[in-house]
Amino acid sequence: MKNIPENDPNRALHDLICHICQTLISKTPELKQEANLYALISHWLENKQLVLKRYAVVTVAQASKALAIAENELGYTHAELLNNIPFKSVDNPKFSFIDLFAGIGGFRQAFQELGGKCLFSSEWEKSAQQTYFRNYGECPFGDINHFTTKNTTTGQEITDKDIDRLIPDHDVIAAGFPCQPFSKAGVSARESLGKSHGFKCETQGTLFHSVARIAKVKQPKFLFLENVRNIVGHDQGRTFETIKETVDEIGYTFHHALIDSSTLVPQRRLRCYMICVRKDIAKKHGIFSFPEFSGDPLPLSSVLEKKPDPMYTISEKLWAGHQKRTARNLERGAGFTAHTADIKRPSNTIVARYYKDGKECLIPQKGKTPRLLTIQECIQLFGYNRSEKTPFLHALSRTASYKQFGNSVVVPVIHKIAKSAIEQYIQVKPENMQERASKAEAA
Repeated sequence: MKNIPENDPNRALHDLICHICQTLISKTPELKQEANLYALISHWLENKQLVLKRYAVVTVAQASKALAIAENELGYTHAELLNNIPFKSVDNPKFSFIDLFAGIGGFRQAFQELGGKCLFSSEWEKSAQQTYFRNYGECPFGDINHFTTKNTTTGQEITDKDIDRLIPDHDVIAAGFPCQPFSKAGVSARESLGKSHGFKCETQGTLFHSVARIAKVKQPKFLFLENVRNIVGHDQGRTFETIKETVDEIGYTFHHALIDSSTLVPQRRLRCYMICVRKDIAKKHGIFSFPEFSGDPLPLSSVLEKKPDPMYTISEKLWAGHQKRTARNLERGAGFTAHTADIKRPSNTIVARYYKDGKECLIPQKGKTPRLLTIQECIQLFGYNRSEKTPFLHALSRTASYKQFGNSVVVPVIHKIAKSAIEQYIQVKPENMQERASKAEAA
């Protein structure tokens, strides 16, 4: 992992992991070809119960010796760095989970607040891995197919025994599996290029099967999945039926709901949430009912900065282009449109392409051209502002930040649904945010 800032809370941890990796490579040069070595060491430091020999890369003895060398030469210990992690794991977890297609950790933040411990994370996008590490002190493994389909280092096919060996036992799978093959924009773009989509897609369209395969082998208590709303009707409903049938075949009941986030954050973000419960547990504890999301939508004005940086103001040329293109497309009844936001209402859905021109949500400014949302406002719109004491560390570039938030879940929505499922199927009563904050301050 590269480009961790010198003043970053986890810079020392990053240096420690790099030192361990370099020591291991000096003893075993072939480890230089192991793409997941940094991620593996970061996972091991986070969870010393991780059985390293399962990965057939390094042993606990080798890693422990390399850690001791790094601590001695750097002048600090791993234990001393734990309190620097902004959103560190809970000490006495009430349940465990794995975080697939982890993005910047929206599922992880919500699950940790509820008393969960992450035992395995996976995210292929390098910039998102960096943001995840900066906030949680753990670098996700890369492509999940490395653990479910084919080992990218050896080229060997992954068997069920391999999955059982490589993935730790856990209570919950959290997975916001990639939505591009199922979204309206993704479908139209792929069709225009003559490419397949949905479950016909040879790359992202098959990633749901990685989730299903892990669940089939590891049999967690439930799965918490998230995707775009259009997944329900994609391919005339056949994609969604395939998902439901697959879930049933691997031994789980299927429950879903389309939920808008605007009663919890000032953003209209309608997504499909799926809770899949192992059948024996569902039989004992009943079918799942999603919690209610009632109340008035929150206004965008509630999170807007009073004095935003001028760099977020778009140019007169760009704004003029937006207006001309919008007028032309309104006249013909289709295509691109851009308007300033009604700040008395929630924002439109923030998407990954927002960095390009901001047309989804342009903030009006008196006497000026409109502006983009600031990064801090995006943090609020996705609910990552969970504590004033611990700010969320966004990506190092504005473009990467917009992309990452556009692909993110909304943390408070995940928290609320997960709380209901955990109480019902894991039989624990999660602490609320105030209780957890009080204990943290007392400690």
